[in-house]
Amino acid sequence: MDAGQAIVEIMKAEGVSTVFGLPGGHVLKVYDGIYKTPGIEHVLVRHEQHAASMAAAYAQLTGEPGICLVTAGPGATNLLTGITEAWVGCWPIIAICGRSGTLVAHKGANQEVDTHLVFRPVAKWTARIDRAEAVVDMVRRAFVVARSGRPGPVVLDIPPDVLGGEVNFDPATYIPVGKPDRPRADPQSITHAAQALAGARKPLIVAGGGAVMSGASEALVALAERLGAPVITTLSGRGSIPDSHPLCAGGLGGHRNDLSKQLLADADVVLSIGSRWEQMECNWRPGFVPSPGATFIQSDIYAEELGRAIVPNITVIGDARLVLEDLAAALGKQAPTVDRASVEAQMRRVLDNLEDSLDENDPGTEGQIHPIHVIRAVDRVFPADKITGFDVGFIAQQMAGAFPLARTAGPRSVISPSSFYGMGFVAAGLPAAKVVYPGRAAVCYVGDGSFQLIMNVMPTAVEHKLPVTWIVLNDMGLGSIYDIQKHNFGDRILATEFSFAPDFAAVARACGCYGEQVTDPAETEAAVRRALEANAAGQPAVLDMMIARERTVAAREFFPLEGEASGWSPKPLS
Repeated sequence: MDAGQAIVEIMKAEGVSTVFGLPGGHVLKVYDGIYKTPGIEHVLVRHEQHAASMAAAYAQLTGEPGICLVTAGPGATNLLTGITEAWVGCWPIIAICGRSGTLVAHKGANQEVDTHLVFRPVAKWTARIDRAEAVVDMVRRAFVVARSGRPGPVVLDIPPDVLGGEVNFDPATYIPVGKPDRPRADPQSITHAAQALAGARKPLIVAGGGAVMSGASEALVALAERLGAPVITTLSGRGSIPDSHPLCAGGLGGHRNDLSKQLLADADVVLSIGSRWEQMECNWRPGFVPSPGATFIQSDIYAEELGRAIVPNITVIGDARLVLEDLAAALGKQAPTVDRASVEAQMRRVLDNLEDSLDENDPGTEGQIHPIHVIRAVDRVFPADKITGFDVGFIAQQMAGAFPLARTAGPRSVISPSSFYGMGFVAAGLPAAKVVYPGRAAVCYVGDGSFQLIMNVMPTAVEHKLPVTWIVLNDMGLGSIYDIQKHNFGDRILATEFSFAPDFAAVARACGCYGEQVTDPAETEAAVRRALEANAAGQPAVLDMMIARERTVAAREFFPLEGEASGWSPKPLS
């Protein structure tokens, strides 16, 4: 068979069922292989960047590599932002890219560029394959690299004459990579960490995306219950502990609430599992990181992450799930030093007050729609097991992404951006949720600025019958940057307000989606219900929510915005 067909056979053997891509002449041999091979579907994007976004979303929701297939030159370079998101976010992607033919290379061939060099700084591995007989080994290696250790993207650059070359390959003899063995931590480091946790009076666990990627939810909950330790999460770590669990306390940084803020400040031992403490998580400022007197234990699968942002007292290198299990075993049957029931009761009191405050702020602001009103309406209407995407921005990410403003369903139920923070990345990836979970609803919060960058994702969702809902939080501007200009640059506003914007609902309808603009707070919940009904009928939906330019005090404190920290915050505890 030819090398293009061999690539498809390897993908099938490795469990790939969906490829996201946009064809071009350089990769037609692979497309021909997909055509001939039952069991692999192709999702046709309208811009290659969306192929990378969907592949990354697929990887977040499954833990398996998302596959992109694009042509040479601009087809490949259009993947760059999405591949970089996957690199920063540690999500496994394999991108198969075309390249100019070997016999015409370096002669000014059509769409010729050193793709493997372009991607080298933002991928775990890049390679140009110049011989057909090397294809099978290199593609298999791509699965090894993407899945192993700290997951990440791989980019393969393959000329069309190589794809058309004959290879001696029998799919029946291929040995799939499968899931790699996960590294266990050194027993001595486990002992040191367990001793610190055993003596903690106010332990706290911080769970990041690494906890989700390792499938550590059960082990995380078990250790938290054993210690009586509250758990706070990064945005990518949401769902690692169920929102409904009494030890689930909220988030870090701009996603924090009064409870998670106080817990981090008071903790005497902080166990960080799969969290890298990047700028969007802590801003490296006092009050957003563990207290100077706390014992900080940092565990990560990737040694280079340890101490990169905050210097730990104890380091543990290993897979998150195995580390948590080994810590529980090391603690043995020692009597807990914390009264778990008392901790949970104190947490419940603060969270109940927060929930009451949310309900009181629900109606809106002087006839405008308060963002919290939209978020709460979505939670009331959409099923509890929904997939939720949080795009970037003060409202879509910092407000909607904060517990308990928006509720998530558990592990692998969230699509989040990395700290690369690409506008529209999550919204473009949302249709992949229906590829992974066709029976579950999927919704994404996205700002109007971000949505304008990726609106051409809608025809893909319609064509492939991927009925998702985009909630456009429309404040007629680039709200996060507007706020910085307003508060930190003396109200000198330039290029952050839109004097004209598309009618998103009309554009949605033109693309075959259900589209509705909502301006009245009283109509919010009914509109959300109509969007979900459209989804149930197989139609994607766009709700253009004309919101007030409201913020939370937590987000104002985090960035920080100068002046009085006004904005939404819970009422004082009585």
